[in-house]
Amino acid sequence: MKMRLFIPFVICILMTTGLAGTVWGGAPADKAFSANQFSTSSFDQLERLDQIASSLYEAAHANNRQAGYQHVQQLQHVIASELKVASGQPEGWLVIGQDAAAIEKTLLNSQTGSGWLMEAARIRLASDALVRPEHALWLQYEKVMLDDLTRVEKAWKRQTNDGAVAARAAMRSLEEHAGRIQPALTLLYGSKYEAETRERIRYTNLLLEASANNRTNDATVDQSITALKEAVMRLFDQSGRADSLPAIAVVPTSNPLSWTLFMGALISAILTYSGWRKYKVNPFGVKPLP
Repeated sequence: MKMRLFIPFVICILMTTGLAGTVWGGAPADKAFSANQFSTSSFDQLERLDQIASSLYEAAHANNRQAGYQHVQQLQHVIASELKVASGQPEGWLVIGQDAAAIEKTLLNSQTGSGWLMEAARIRLASDALVRPEHALWLQYEKVMLDDLTRVEKAWKRQTNDGAVAARAAMRSLEEHAGRIQPALTLLYGSKYEAETRERIRYTNLLLEASANNRTNDATVDQSITALKEAVMRLFDQSGRADSLPAIAVVPTSNPLSWTLFMGALISAILTYSGWRKYKVNPFGVKPLP
């Protein structure tokens, strides 16, 4: 009889002690606090990243080199923070870092040209994609790139002998637009989603160059252009990919261990109380005589 009282009592004490450790020991509570604090900080840094990227693009568009250098320094500081751990794919942050370094090198060397504006636009689209993924600016490039492909098809099918050369020239606009949205895609989904389009563009260019030298047939080029168009359409197909990456990866704050210990302690306490009541009535487990 004593064992029926003693065993649940010991279990109750152990589980109550474990529960107290998880609740007041500090680790889970600190993790929950840190997660909420980290999440808020990450959102603030995302907004700051977007503001800096916008200012950098405006400076590049106006060719304001002094402002551009200041903004790129601020951008590099944000990139080096914990934001790259909380949001986006590592490959995307690497691309943005390379673009920022290229801008800094251009400004330090007093170089001019389109490199600064192109890279600032890439960074602007990437930051916007993180802040507002459902209505991001890069999504508007679907129509632009499909229009590029329409011009490629028309150039290829022109009734002259320079169709391949004209189509190859028209492909440059598509390449530029695909390169502009590459950091945004890589930051959101990794490099695999834009790798197919990049490879299709490369292969189509090779076929067009070969056709210009009469080293391939027209059917092969037609098939490659069609495949490229399908790849571009898949690139902007967001079905099933919206949930693949949260804007901010928040550390879970729930603690199922606490609930398990609580329920175990409660059940053990009930069994202990029930055993104590029975022991009080019949301390020696002997039924009274009628």
